[in-house]
Amino acid sequence: MSPAGKRRGKHYGPIERFDKVERAVHWSTAILMLELIVTGAILYLPTLALAVGHRGFIETLHVYSGIALVVPITVGVAGPWREKLVADLRRFDRWTKADWDWFHRKERRSGAPAGKFNGGQKAEAAFVGGGIIVMLATGVLMRFAPASWINWQQGATLVHDVGFFAIGVGVAGHIYYALSRPEQLKSMLSGTIPRAWATKNTPAWVAEVDADADQKLDALVARASVVDSTQAPPQVGVTSKI
Repeated sequence: MSPAGKRRGKHYGPIERFDKVERAVHWSTAILMLELIVTGAILYLPTLALAVGHRGFIETLHVYSGIALVVPITVGVAGPWREKLVADLRRFDRWTKADWDWFHRKERRSGAPAGKFNGGQKAEAAFVGGGIIVMLATGVLMRFAPASWINWQQGATLVHDVGFFAIGVGVAGHIYYALSRPEQLKSMLSGTIPRAWATKNTPAWVAEVDADADQKLDALVARASVVDSTQAPPQVGVTSKI
């Protein structure tokens, strides 16, 4: 058996959880989101507004940062580098029994193996994604709608204010969750996560990753075999003499 064949099915070392594109999209979005929360608080709270001043600049910064919030994910999914990011976005859209188990007590869980993201993470992603769309739409109405749309602007202001507090609470919860789970936080910094942690907490995802690695290894060995066969020296016939 070839060395490649001996290694098939045996996987070691850390697993890549997020590639560079996913990390760039996450952190650029996170920075913009935090900046929006800070500038939004300055605009909303009179005490902060008086302490900071420069309301016109803060408002302009807030508006255009909100518009820029959709840029990281748009760039991430638009180029040839999108494969893993798109794959993870599709994972957020697929719910399994293990995902619903996250919302139940241990004694009521089905025991289904967990995937890369749990139900809480998927719910958070849906909430933040939907919130970004709502906040962008209402913010554009508040800033750019004509004066004749005053009723729309008033409604948009109410929704925007409520959304601000809801997203603020959601982001605070996300930060708390990340800080309380250092292995997952480190994976968003380095891109990899220890195999032991992944095997314990996300066994279905580990099985998926390992199966994909085996498939790629088989394809590599098959291509190498084809190359070897085409480069083999021709057989020389031997004529026997009587």
